[in-house]
Parts: sequence; structure tokens; C-alpha cells
Amino acid sequence: MAIHIHSGKKHLKCNLKESKLQSVPFRIHADCDAPVSTFFEPYVQTGKNDNDKNPNLTASFRGYPLKGRKIELPEGYVGVLLHESSRPSREKDERNFYVVNKFKDMVYWNWDKIPSKNDAYLNVLDWIDVAEVLHSPITEE
Repeated sequence: MAIHIHSGKKHLKCNLKESKLQSVPFRIHADCDAPVSTFFEPYVQTGKNDNDKNPNLTASFRGYPLKGRKIELPEGYVGVLLHESSRPSREKDERNFYVVNKFKDMVYWNWDKIPSKNDAYLNVLDWIDVAEVLHSPITEE
């Protein structure tokens, strides 16, 4: 199976606006725009966190408590949002994704527990540093 990502670096630099990204611990069965800034963001509360520059956040979705934290991507990296207009019916078929937006930070939400380095999702960011060390050129000193 081949995966194609359309719209490259040139498109990212000039045409895309910065997006507000919320990573929530549930699935919403819809493929449309949602008025998040009207019905979710005004109800997010900021709590104290002395150890970190990013404070703890609290909110709820349909009465269930959510705990969150703003996560910034490392310097020199940008995240992209991809959209697949139609998924192929067979696993062997080619897939086409389109870059629709970009982001430099996101809010990561958990059910009723504060996000921490123990979350698999946040551990991925540590692998960026490991990958840079592994793939950097070796210099003799």
C-alpha cells in the first residue's frame, strides 16, 4: 500500500493558517466543522500548576470530567492536519491524504486525570529527541 501526502512545504509556509487543536479521549462520529470556540472553549477552566509553564485545564464533555494540558511542539517542528476524502475499500490500494492545516501546539485531554509523561501520547514527543540523536552525523572531536 502506498500513501501519498499532497501539498508540501511550499504550501505550509504561505497559505495555511495556524489551527487550534484539541485532542480528546473519545470519538465523535461526524466529519464536519464543530463550533468548539462557542460551546467548548468558553467553559475550559485554568488551574494552578507550580511546576510547569503550562497550567492544568479542566472541562467536561456531556457531563464527564476532562483534564488537560497545553502541549507545545519542539522548536523547529510543525504539526500538520491531514484529511483523507475517501478511504480505499482494499488494504492494498493507494491512499491519498491532503494537508488541510498546521499547528505549533495543542491541548491534550484525558478523562478525569491530569496528562503526564506516563501517557503514551505524550511519550511520543520524547522520541523526537531520541530520533535526532540517532540520526545526527557522528563527528570526531
